[in-house]
Amino acid sequence: MVAAGGFLIGIILFAQLANPVHKIFDPLQVEKFVSIKQLFSTKTLEGVPAKISDLTITTIEGKQFTLRELTGQNQLVVVNFWASWCSPCIEEMPHFEKIHRDYQNKNVTFLGIATKDSLSAVRKFIAQREITYKIALDDQDKIATAFGGVRFLPTTIFIDKQNNVVKIHRGYLSQRELDKNLKDLLP
Repeated sequence: MVAAGGFLIGIILFAQLANPVHKIFDPLQVEKFVSIKQLFSTKTLEGVPAKISDLTITTIEGKQFTLRELTGQNQLVVVNFWASWCSPCIEEMPHFEKIHRDYQNKNVTFLGIATKDSLSAVRKFIAQREITYKIALDDQDKIATAFGGVRFLPTTIFIDKQNNVVKIHRGYLSQRELDKNLKDLLP
């Protein structure tokens, strides 16, 4: 992901160099560059509230629960924002399913938030891949907004028992990285 981010930043810089000299340091262009650089950063919680307020979530099966219920019952909640048409999301889903099964008795809950998708597409996707953890559809961006306006897919947010965001990862998350994150974050 870092290579892809560096490549994208390189393209933006090249495009800027092709502009007349007086436009190279246009403040708006510099702001765009900085925001793209931050978008690919996995070391920052920028844009995501330090503590997530409680919200009611409905799964694609119609079951309702609050985020506080999930975090209160578990040491860690892993929230993954994804879409059925997103290649990195599709690639990481089997990893999330495997780790979900490995950690289900270790006070870890997984919650997938499908965005920019239809309910029928999400249901078909989940059925084909035999995903067993909770999946909700955020077709009006209410959940994404509560998480600070998630703009990049996939995005994975780790939340502790007190609803504190303890880690965020933007982009593809390998099974090894996911497992390491959980081991680092669990007591």
